[in-house]
Amino acid sequence: AGVALVAYSNTFHVPFHFDDRANITQNPNVQIKVFTWDRIERLIKNTYKESIRVFSYFTLALNYYFGEFNVFGYHLVNFLIHIASGIFLYWFLLLTFNLPSLKEKYGSVSYKVALFSSLIFISHPIQTQAVTYIVQRMASMAGMFYLLSIVLYIKGRLSTGRPRVLYFGGTVLSYLFGVFSKENVAILPLFVALYEFYFFQNLDLSPRGKNILFALIGAILVLGAFGFIIWGKRYINVTIEGYEDRTFTMLERVLTQSRVVLYYLTLLVFPHPSRLNLDYDFPISKTILDPPTTLISILIIAGLVGYSIWTAKKKPVLSFFILWYFGNLVIESSIFPLEMVYEHRLYLPAVGPFVLFSLLIVRGIEKLRYKISFLKPAMGVDKPNP
Repeated sequence: AGVALVAYSNTFHVPFHFDDRANITQNPNVQIKVFTWDRIERLIKNTYKESIRVFSYFTLALNYYFGEFNVFGYHLVNFLIHIASGIFLYWFLLLTFNLPSLKEKYGSVSYKVALFSSLIFISHPIQTQAVTYIVQRMASMAGMFYLLSIVLYIKGRLSTGRPRVLYFGGTVLSYLFGVFSKENVAILPLFVALYEFYFFQNLDLSPRGKNILFALIGAILVLGAFGFIIWGKRYINVTIEGYEDRTFTMLERVLTQSRVVLYYLTLLVFPHPSRLNLDYDFPISKTILDPPTTLISILIIAGLVGYSIWTAKKKPVLSFFILWYFGNLVIESSIFPLEMVYEHRLYLPAVGPFVLFSLLIVRGIEKLRYKISFLKPAMGVDKPNP
């Protein structure tokens, strides 16, 4: 919380910008002055016609109710959401590295890796857009509920009896809050299934393990079919209509995203202010060879995903967090007619690289300390001076 306050202390009076106007200052649905059930029902109905992000709009309505267009309140809520996300990430990693399947290897560094990863997550400049750009609380809220859902799932798996039911119920509730904050949380069941198979089933491919794997896949397919029945027509129409106003085709967007996804990684490595932007003019990939970096990017992504699958048994943590990065970008970096590049889309996917970087640094320091402690006696450091 202290690091977050230092990083964002100069942002609480940033005015409304761009989509803030359409979603807040020019949106009568969120401008609630009398808090009644009828007014909330009208907010939900009118919002749902255009977007399923009704919970995000509900929080904007709460901000308006308490402070109208005073930006401080909106920024304060964004700030608290970001802190909560960092805490849930810390909790998620601490639980993960102390699981029975990982504790022997990672337990001794679990606290350091969890803390270091969370501090990077809290303070990294790439998160500025999701925290400071008011309307992009949709991205940070989605990330917060996503991480909370996984935490509750892990707690449920480690519990028995009534607490397990409560934890799993909380998982579902948090998932629904996340989906109604922003649609990219829809991918969560896939990662819960991956987490289960990686860390609770230990990638067991025996007959029993295969049965569990098939059950997880079946549950995801059923959930996906249920979501498609409810919202499929809406998003098919949105996709078709969206490309009518775009200067690129669906194929061009998919090809371009292969380069964008790798470009995002360079922003994580080198987030210099001169490289961070709200409105990117990113060159379009016309074909798989125009520009040639399109094919190269596709091969790199395929190689990384392939490597993560190949090494899953030996290095499950490395494999899982590689898939975390690419998997949590897949909705916004696929066929939908969105803008090519937005930094707030990295809010949740960036967790993967942050965790792997933290592991590399912490374990590297631990090895260095061990070597130094081993060399000291040999060099006579611990012997008394003659």
